[in-house]
Amino acid sequence: MTLIKILKPFNELINFFSISKIIIIILLIFYLSLQINKVNAQNWGGGNRASSVNIEKPIKETVSTTKELRGKIVTTLTSEINSIKNGLVFLEDISVGDMIKSGQLIAKQDSTNLNYNLEIKQNQLNKAKLSLEEIKQELISEKEISSIVKEQFEVLKSKYDRAKQLAKTNAISTQDYENVISSYLSFKQQIVTRKKSVNSIIFKEKQAKNNINELSIEISKLEEDISDTQLRSPVNGQIIDLIPIKSGYIRIGEKIAIIQNLNDFEIELEVPVRHLNLIQASEKIIGLDSKGEKISASFRVALPIENPRTGTRTVRLKIDGKINESLKANNATVSLLIPTNNPTPLLTISKDALIPVSGGQVVFIFKEGKAVRKFIKLGGSVGDKVIILSGISEEDEIIVRGNELLKDGSSVKIAGQKQKKQKAKSISGEKWLLTWQSRRGEQTGTLIVGKEISTFNEEKVEVKITDNKIAFEAPIVLPFGTITLNFDGKISNNTIEGTIITKLPNGNENSGSFTGKKDKS
Repeated sequence: MTLIKILKPFNELINFFSISKIIIIILLIFYLSLQINKVNAQNWGGGNRASSVNIEKPIKETVSTTKELRGKIVTTLTSEINSIKNGLVFLEDISVGDMIKSGQLIAKQDSTNLNYNLEIKQNQLNKAKLSLEEIKQELISEKEISSIVKEQFEVLKSKYDRAKQLAKTNAISTQDYENVISSYLSFKQQIVTRKKSVNSIIFKEKQAKNNINELSIEISKLEEDISDTQLRSPVNGQIIDLIPIKSGYIRIGEKIAIIQNLNDFEIELEVPVRHLNLIQASEKIIGLDSKGEKISASFRVALPIENPRTGTRTVRLKIDGKINESLKANNATVSLLIPTNNPTPLLTISKDALIPVSGGQVVFIFKEGKAVRKFIKLGGSVGDKVIILSGISEEDEIIVRGNELLKDGSSVKIAGQKQKKQKAKSISGEKWLLTWQSRRGEQTGTLIVGKEISTFNEEKVEVKITDNKIAFEAPIVLPFGTITLNFDGKISNNTIEGTIITKLPNGNENSGSFTGKKDKS
């Protein structure tokens, strides 16, 4: 008896835990059922509820079908800086990759010998100029002497002519006549000698001037060579190669640096020969760089190089306008759309209408309030549109917004156009004014709970009320899609408190709280 009394509390404890387990299991099942109901209420806008969409009609444009080809960026020109002489070179404080301005100093070469030779030539030039001055003075003196001799000769010549006349009449002795002739011939000889001397001095003057010109040319060349020992960049650009020594001996012509002009780039791609004429005739080739930024290029040249294995030729395109930063590098990749046929009238639609599926692309067309799925065949793209070769007609209304979660046969409506619905005054029931917070501030809504039909903001909704708990799902129609609001609250007298889950079109969810008051009017 005593043992039974001792064990009795333990039996009661065991029974208590058994009952607790049963209660926990029941509560768990009830909670799961609520979650399933919530999930079902959240599925794609609430079953048959119409999703809000935007539509566009296809446009028939005269365009070419295109094909995507990969190209690469290539350098058109680089500037190489070389040694101008054998000797020492001293590199400036620069490194590979540094940005360089036109005229910026890259390196210096030893100019000691050049400066020495320059001083010698300048000294020789000064001597040559002094010599020229001396020759000029000598020429002036010789011309003055020649002038005097010429005047004396003219006087003597007149005496000679008179003596010659007197000799014919024997009015002068033979001795005197011979003396006059001798003096005449002697002065005539002096004139010839002076003339020869003047000519000789003039020749020396020309030689001196020529010598001065030669020395001036040599000096100018030396000055240029000395200036050239200051090795400077001829362009604005970036250093892509550099001699690996700070200072040292190098030979004439050796490379010191290579500078890339960052505006000297082209696009190179391999184009099928059958499309070569089409790309040559195109005014503009559109494409994208590695960052997805739009680029425009024009045909420059087709190189006379053909790949017999692929049947392609190398084509160079000139980049139009300012070059994107992502393209300022050799071998940077680009994606280009090249024409594959002559321009013809074709249907085009917005790229937003495309939905990728297994085996291709589909679009949804709006037809009598339903979304009808259509498989299409693409023919390339034109700007922000795609070319449609088959699958739709020009009369179809293509869904371009709100199509992300559509299925074939889904109910849809055009954004901004309300569906036909029962007027609020024809619905009788309890009216609740709900309030909640969103990123845009305080939001309100009107819930009418009827016996057969319930509405939220005049939109039909399905409301479930169990044990003073209320749950319903309501759509908010926006131009870009439908936002779904899931309300789950508890009714207490004439108020409601609970949680609200906002489901966005991209699948993200936000949660918060809401309150409500019963409208007794």
